[in-house]
Amino acid sequence: MIRHIDLAVQNILEMKEKEPAKFKRLIDEGIMIGLGVDLEDGNKEVTTVDQIKNQNRPKDPEYASVAEAVIEGNNAETVKLISALLEKGKDPTDLVLNALMPGIQTVCELYDIGESYVPEILLANEALMKGVELCQKKKGEVPSQGKVVSLVIVGDLHDIGKNIVAAILRANGFEVIDLGRDVTVEAAVEAVKSTKANLVTGTTLMSTTKGGLKALANALEPEGVPLACGGAAVDRRFVDTFGNSVYGRTPLDAVKIAKEICEGKSWEEARNELY
Repeated sequence: MIRHIDLAVQNILEMKEKEPAKFKRLIDEGIMIGLGVDLEDGNKEVTTVDQIKNQNRPKDPEYASVAEAVIEGNNAETVKLISALLEKGKDPTDLVLNALMPGIQTVCELYDIGESYVPEILLANEALMKGVELCQKKKGEVPSQGKVVSLVIVGDLHDIGKNIVAAILRANGFEVIDLGRDVTVEAAVEAVKSTKANLVTGTTLMSTTKGGLKALANALEPEGVPLACGGAAVDRRFVDTFGNSVYGRTPLDAVKIAKEICEGKSWEEARNELY
């Protein structure tokens, strides 16, 4: 097994030197997996830009305009359109799920066929977040469904996946305490104690730091607070090696886990419900 790993590392290093574009794409794919994009299945049935856009475009023309603004990474247009729709009485959560999210989903699928790159993803995500912030403010008077601490584990500075998870949770009525990135186990446990949170969501992009999620789940167990794990370096098989945790592949999975836990179910029950 060690020999196989050595050969794999050697091949990767050779690829970095001889095929830098291919190497960069592999790194980008790690980021995309962290965003919840299914890189194995996403390109099986759609092969063109128009097909992807048509498939994801909301039927409501006003929602379609919002999605297009997100695709273009146009912050000002996204804010303008969302503000107008909120003034017309549109439901904030519906706007997030059915107007803003189709935009980021489109950019992610365009990436699958090589028609979009990480910079476009980041711009689209920024536009998405601007729209989500407005929706969150609108839902401010809605009673919280529960309290969630959100973080990127210590040693990792990649927070785009965590930011999306936090935004989607807020849009769905959860109070989110965002600790940011490179967060230690001790700081996370202290935040849970001080805020009396129901759940922690932890992500990491790098395999070198995923062990921190296991340590965090163990440290949270005495507090009776489970950990929802996600990110490019994490999969269900890894999360199943330790307790007090539930694996989530996409940001929307985090919402499902939060609902299960905040309704009073244990992490074991949440796993059974969601797996």
